[in-house]
Amino acid sequence: MTQDSQPQFVSVPVPSQYVTQVYAYLAELTGATAATGTTAVPPAAPPAAGGPADDGRLPVVEWTVEDFRRLMIEPLGSVQTVARVLDILAKQPDARVSYTALATRLGMEKKSLQGNLAAFTRAVHQHYRRRNWPMTWVEALTTEPGLKSEFFYTVNATLAKRWLEARAQG
Repeated sequence: MTQDSQPQFVSVPVPSQYVTQVYAYLAELTGATAATGTTAVPPAAPPAAGGPADDGRLPVVEWTVEDFRRLMIEPLGSVQTVARVLDILAKQPDARVSYTALATRLGMEKKSLQGNLAAFTRAVHQHYRRRNWPMTWVEALTTEPGLKSEFFYTVNATLAKRWLEARAQG
């Protein structure tokens, strides 16, 4: 396929329990971060313990400035999407930002964001050898039309400061 040609799409049936992983894989393959709309989909599920490359024994490790500097230069599209999420969250430490708001502010379809978050979980397990993200989430009621609840993401003040320090060091 040349740069000027349009991609061709093929429908492939996928068992529902694997849809998120397929989105994640596609996000990794394409480095997808752009949006073409705001399709209503269920909110992204946070990573489950025991996910890819995690046999349940990976530790919870505090994120350092050096970890964040490494994350910033990681070429995977999913990691770069999370870097953009951290940019948003670090500007308002300890504030909850909804999944819908993140997708909107990133200019991404919710499905694409969901795939990137799932792929990020694999990157955290494989490249950082830990089970925890640098942000937290909670499912809560929402006023978003068509949804009863969604995930809200937060970065604490300490990690926000470290992220901003890493960004400043560039």
